[in-house]
Amino acid sequence: MNGPSVNDRISPELERQIGRLLFEKMQPLLLEFDRDWHLVNLHGDAALFGFAPDDAATSVQQLQDLFLGMPMEAAIDLAFVQMPNGRNAHVHLMLVDGGHQVLLIDAQGEHDRQQAQQQVGNESFLIAQQKDKAVRQLRQIRSELESQRNRLQEANALKNALIATLSHDFRTPLASIFGYLHLLEEEPDAPLETRNSLRALRRNANYLFALAENLLEYARSETRSSLLAPVVTDLQMMVEDLDQMFRVQAEDVGLGFSITLDQEPGEPPILDELRLRQILVNLIANAIRYTQSGSVRASLAWRGGSLVLSVRDTGVGIAQEASEAVFVPFNRAGNAGNGGAGLGLSIVKRLVQQMLGTLEFESKLGKGTCFRIELPDLTHLVQKVDARAESEAGQMLAERASSVLIVDDDPDMSHLLGEIMAGVGFRVRVVADATRAVEQALADPPDILLVDVELPGLSGNTAVFRLRAKGYRGHVVTISATPTEEARKVALNAGANQFMTKPINIEQFTRAMLRVRRSD
Repeated sequence: MNGPSVNDRISPELERQIGRLLFEKMQPLLLEFDRDWHLVNLHGDAALFGFAPDDAATSVQQLQDLFLGMPMEAAIDLAFVQMPNGRNAHVHLMLVDGGHQVLLIDAQGEHDRQQAQQQVGNESFLIAQQKDKAVRQLRQIRSELESQRNRLQEANALKNALIATLSHDFRTPLASIFGYLHLLEEEPDAPLETRNSLRALRRNANYLFALAENLLEYARSETRSSLLAPVVTDLQMMVEDLDQMFRVQAEDVGLGFSITLDQEPGEPPILDELRLRQILVNLIANAIRYTQSGSVRASLAWRGGSLVLSVRDTGVGIAQEASEAVFVPFNRAGNAGNGGAGLGLSIVKRLVQQMLGTLEFESKLGKGTCFRIELPDLTHLVQKVDARAESEAGQMLAERASSVLIVDDDPDMSHLLGEIMAGVGFRVRVVADATRAVEQALADPPDILLVDVELPGLSGNTAVFRLRAKGYRGHVVTISATPTEEARKVALNAGANQFMTKPINIEQFTRAMLRVRRSD
């Protein structure tokens, strides 16, 4: 079906309807004047535009004023003229025979719409300006944040480098101290006074080591997992050391002190001895620090493959609302006057989690506090030691000694390792740098290579990697002052068979070397 033709006319009735609608919308006012501008006739609502019909002279004057200075020989159209009452109208001057006609059409709605559009335009312009300003500010903020992020990354890298340096520079001399103490303690003819002095040295070295480990443990990035070092642990000796370490300190401030052990007979526990000692030192030191009168009682119980330890005091206690805050680093639960850095309990919690244990405590303000920790045996993390086979291997060394090449730039450490290895029958060579170690190991391959990670020039891991690439098949033990899982993985990936951390547990080290010799 075709649509209407362009030539079709609108019906008269439709024209009339459209005319009525337009007339109602525009509300026109027609004023007829003679040549001398005398009002002759008026059609429409004059009051709508602010004209008074009974004051024709004023109305005529107001209209004449609109056309002042304009040529009157032709029609004139004026848009948006403000009428006496403030209403806007379109004004059209038309010339007719014998006079003038002025047509006013209501334009208030159109004027309001245009003003609204103009307002919207202005607001859009302002919004665009504000948006541009905001975008510039966001770019500046993003640039500043990026700079801050880069600075934080640099600071974090420096922190990690500092921690690695501190760990190496601190653990390496302690390894020598503990090692030589072990050798001196093994002297069969040492007098009792000398033995007591050596124990005092070991006790205080352990205490110093635990305190420093708190700072290093806190400073280590949480993304780096610390490496567990499970060993056969002499709980009785640990209890005796801690008793000697803290009894005098407690008695000096008028406190009773005791530490007891309840251990069932059988195989000794395998635990991370260093971390266990660190936990106990922190808990007992805290208990004494925050107890003004009464006592501090610690107990250890080894039953059913787990160790339960508790430390109870009659000190100031911990308020209920501070029960979570005590584990926040540098928070001392409101006891600022008692000294301490507020690191101990946060480190305890972290160490317990690393050892796969549980920690709980109960406390009453003004009555005291009791911490209870349960730690599982870590036997599943180490190979069991066959004591008889070790003994047989030790006897075999006298008949067929193996060779060992020690690579360490610390003369004290290399001498200590040489003394230990020579003492159990190994032939020992020592070099101080990795480059010479690679040359000697290829020219005369040792059965065992003991290599420190941190060496001048070529690192220990790089040296091991080069040796493996060139066919060296001996047993490699990498020794590091960085006790992390990441460090262990790097060493093993480079080609090491074993990874040990400083300070070295001499008994564990000796057993490991004997097992290697037995497997030859």
